[in-house]
Parts: sequence; C-alpha cells; structure tokens
Amino acid sequence: MNRVLLSFLGCVLGFGFSASSLHAAPPPSSTLKGKPLLFVTGKTDPGEPNDDAIVRQHLEQLGFEVTTVDASVPSSAASGMDLIVISSTADAHELQTKFAQTSVPLFTWNTFDYPNLGMTGPQLHQDFGVVDPIQHYAESFSILYGYGANTTSSISRAVGLRPQLFGTLYLEPGSVGWGNPGPGATVIADFEGKPQRAAVFTYEREASLADGATAPARRVGFYLADGNFHLLTDVHGPAANDPQVRRWAIGLKLFDEAIRWAASPPQAVEPYDPAALDARIRRVAHGKKVLFVERVNAGEGREADEHTVADLRSLGFEVSIADQTDPQSRADGEDLVLISSSCSKYKLANKYVDTTVPLITLEALYSDALHFSGRDRYVDYGEHGEEKESDDPPDNYLDIVGAWHPMAAGLPPGLVKFTEHPGVLKWARPLPDAIVIATLPNAPDQRAIFGYPKGSVMADGFVAPARRALLPLDNPSYDDLTAQGRALFDAVVLWSIGGHGRR
Repeated sequence: MNRVLLSFLGCVLGFGFSASSLHAAPPPSSTLKGKPLLFVTGKTDPGEPNDDAIVRQHLEQLGFEVTTVDASVPSSAASGMDLIVISSTADAHELQTKFAQTSVPLFTWNTFDYPNLGMTGPQLHQDFGVVDPIQHYAESFSILYGYGANTTSSISRAVGLRPQLFGTLYLEPGSVGWGNPGPGATVIADFEGKPQRAAVFTYEREASLADGATAPARRVGFYLADGNFHLLTDVHGPAANDPQVRRWAIGLKLFDEAIRWAASPPQAVEPYDPAALDARIRRVAHGKKVLFVERVNAGEGREADEHTVADLRSLGFEVSIADQTDPQSRADGEDLVLISSSCSKYKLANKYVDTTVPLITLEALYSDALHFSGRDRYVDYGEHGEEKESDDPPDNYLDIVGAWHPMAAGLPPGLVKFTEHPGVLKWARPLPDAIVIATLPNAPDQRAIFGYPKGSVMADGFVAPARRALLPLDNPSYDDLTAQGRALFDAVVLWSIGGHGRR
C-alpha cells in the first residue's frame, strides 16, 4: 500500500500520518525547543523502506536540534546532548555497548540493540524479537493492534491510555520489535496483552535494567521498524471529535509523549537517610488513623503484631486493632488498612478487597483475593523458605530494582539485607500498572515490594479504589527487620497513606 493511497484513505477516514501533507506538523514543544539530539541511523538496502528522513523532520518539528550520525560514531558524540535516538537502521553489531553507560537519556526502536543497552536479556525470540511479514505473515497482522498495559505513568496519562486495544500502525502488515524488559521497567503497551512482549517500555533513571546494571538515565524502547514511522496512527479533522477514535489512533501521540518523557528531567531521588525518613513519617502520621488487621490471640506472630502496632503508635498514628473475622466496615473512617501475615486467607474471606481506604498487606498469599496478582499459587504468588510449601530456601535479602521511587527509601539498586536472619519471604507477580520496588534475589519475576497507584488496573480488571501495596513480611519477621528493612517498611507506609504524592 503506497503513501499516496494512504493519504487518500487518511482523508476519507479522518486518520492522519506523519508523512502526509494532510497532517499538520506538530507545534514545537516549549520543553523540547532547542534541545540537542543525536540521531543514530544507518542505511537500508536499495528498494527497502527507510523513514529516517521523515523521523528527523518530525523531531525537528517537535523543537529538537538534530545531529544525524551513523553507528561508527564514538560514544563521546553523546556529550552535550539532551537525548540520543537510535533508529533500527543502525547496525546493532557495530553499536555494541557504545551508549549503554551514557548518562544521556536514550530512545530507541533498534530491537537488536536492546541487549547491548541492558534493556532486555540477550536471547532472541525470548528476551526480544522482531515480527517480520516475510517470516511471520499472519502474526504481522496482530501487531497492528497494541494493548494498553499501564494506565498511571505520565506517558499513559498524557495519551489517555486505557487497558484496551489501540491501533499501533495503519492497516499494512510490516515489521515491529518487542522486548521482554526486566522488573525495573514500566511496560506502557504490549502486544496480545502479554507484558513479556512489550511494545513500548521505559526505565526511569536509577531503575535496574534487565542485565542487573542501573539505568544511568531514562531509557525508552519503542515498537517501530525501518520504514513504518509514517504508518503510526493519528487522528485529525472530524474524526477527532469521536472519543473512541481519539483513543484508538494514538501511535504518533504515544511516540511524541514517550520522546518528551525521555527528554524531561528525571524524578529526584532522595538518598537513604533514616533520620529524615523518620521525621517525615512522624509529620504525616499526626492525626492519621490506621486499622491493623490481625489474628487476635494468634500464636506465631502475636508478639511481632504487638510490636508493629506499638511502633506505629510511637510514630504518631492512631491505631485500632481488628480481628481477621471482623466485618470490613471496621475500615470506615480509617486512613490506612494494614493486614498482618498472621491472618488466614480463609478467615479474611475477601474482606477489604474493595475498600476505598489505602491498604498494605504483609500476606502475599492473599494476593489473588486482593487482585494483586493472578490466581495460580507458586506461579502468580508464593513464598520462599516455608517448610513443605516451597522449593526455595529461606532468605533475608531483597533486590532493589525501583530505586527511583520513594517506596525504595533512598536505598541504592541491588541487594539489601531486609531481615537479620534468613526466613520466609513472600512474593507476587503484579500487573504492569504496579510500581515494582524489590524482587527476591535471583528471581526477577517474584516481586517482593510493589504498589498499585489509585486508579490503576489490577488483576481480573479490578481498578484500585485507593493505593495498594505489598510488603513481604512473614508472621514473626517484623522484629527481625534490619535498619534498611525498617526504612522500606516506613517508606511503603508513607507512600500508601499519601505522604508522598509521586505515582
């Protein structure tokens, strides 16, 4: 399908294309105007499509000052730049790890360069892949449709992304790339509703990359290929008045907002400072009411429950105690519900699932009922170290993968000693709307600390009525927390109750 015909169809249907004269050039963004951008490109075989010139024109229309280079450029060329953009036409074998450690934000649709940059693992077809109509003709039609995986990130909000299908490209089967990013990434959109086939994904600065390194600046992976930028969906004219069409034809808008996010300053990370964190939570705690749900008169974990309540009260919270069998109405008027791991899922009986009060659970085995994860125990949620319940040995370390977020308490990426002694640690596998802070060591799919923002999409299509978070504490583990573990506990409480407004 040639571009003349596409332009005609665009006029008839109300869709626009970035290469079409029918589509007005986007106004320069005041936040992007004058920013220097390094555009890394390559050559394609004669007769093969190459949209690099169109992309460059579009980037200039957004306000960037673009310098075009090829893959042979030294990494020093990034010095003084505000953004690096790498096209799929650049030779990934020649690029190698050239820009992996640069502190300049980077945006790429060079799928084969994802492993070089640490954005995915190295295994083709498993960690990353390209759908090409020559090899995958039928599948190349399915990639015309993306799925909104995340609804709460700034990119998602800017484009009005919803957990539903949207048009990635316009009606012509072609090549696209996908990646299976690490747990520190945010999957914005995916193909076929599979987060491991991410179409658009991001890493915030200080987030852990798939190879265990730390992102030195923002990173974005996008689904384009050599010659289909001009096919990104867009809408203009009378069709723009239809809200469903506006939400469908967002390919170009998604590209622009992801570019804008990449080139914007990252969130400031407050360094680990237990004294400052203690002072902050004490300020927030004043007048706040916490409902602590426990198994009253429990054996194991009773002393830890008592100490948890005492510590919350010492911070200034007004704490009420509810038994696991009490009605959910106990949460009315509270500012936070904290569910102890001494509770039994059987006795909780789906309580607090739909409460409009922010909630933290220390019991990951309640994850399926709370819509934190899917329903398959040992696959979607589980625990390490539980006798006769787990193949995994006890542990006391967590791997911080979301150091950029306030819930990480300023701790650096990598392993942190969570409890003094190895014991039972809980985990679950949340949906892409969750903000993942920590995983279990050597188990990136087993997320130990994460939070769902209010309004995010949880498992089973459930929408979070307030913030939701998981902490992986077993019944007696509270008393065994290290100083870093206590800081993580306090930081999650602070975020959950709204003491830190970012996401």
